[in-house]
Amino acid sequence: MHLFLELATLAAFLLLLGHALFHRGGEGLWFFGALFYLGVVRENFVQLVRYLYDFAPLTLSLGIAPLIAAIIWGLSLYVALDCAEILTGRTFWSHRLPSLSLLAAVGLFMVLLPGFYEPFLEAVGMAKWEEGTRRSFGVPWIALVGYPTLTLPFLVAWSWAARQPGSTRPSPPRRRLARLALALTPLALLHAWGLQALKSVLGW
Repeated sequence: MHLFLELATLAAFLLLLGHALFHRGGEGLWFFGALFYLGVVRENFVQLVRYLYDFAPLTLSLGIAPLIAAIIWGLSLYVALDCAEILTGRTFWSHRLPSLSLLAAVGLFMVLLPGFYEPFLEAVGMAKWEEGTRRSFGVPWIALVGYPTLTLPFLVAWSWAARQPGSTRPSPPRRRLARLALALTPLALLHAWGLQALKSVLGW
């Protein structure tokens, strides 16, 4: 069962990568590359320091993190963005800061998403949160904070990295790559550390 879910998640990720490439062109490929990097760095850090949750022994991995953990962020964020664009009628342009209405719609989607993911992952025995984690209806309270607080800063950081300062034109590839690494690496690490700290302070 676990291997099937791992492969299904990978297939969905690749399918959405194809969707992004078809509908957004090269920007879609850049976008998914950034999401992939963010997920890999964050989940390897979580496993390294043993923050928040752990996973059952799984077949596919990237570094010390399960593959499914690293790519589910990109899959989820892309679906949230696509749905938000349809809902608001606004398009996310890589080299422009996203509108507040689009950010709000994406954030709402990501707040609702744990209601599906978390009970399902627990039911199939793939993931387990720390002992004593506060929950309602199978959803950890901290997950309701964690999903949107990684997503929204990512979109802003992506837009910052993708545009040239003082211009609406896209940033050159080398500069964009450097800016993405500069922005996304601390975002991935600080997000995991901040959630763990907040969880401890609030007793969640």
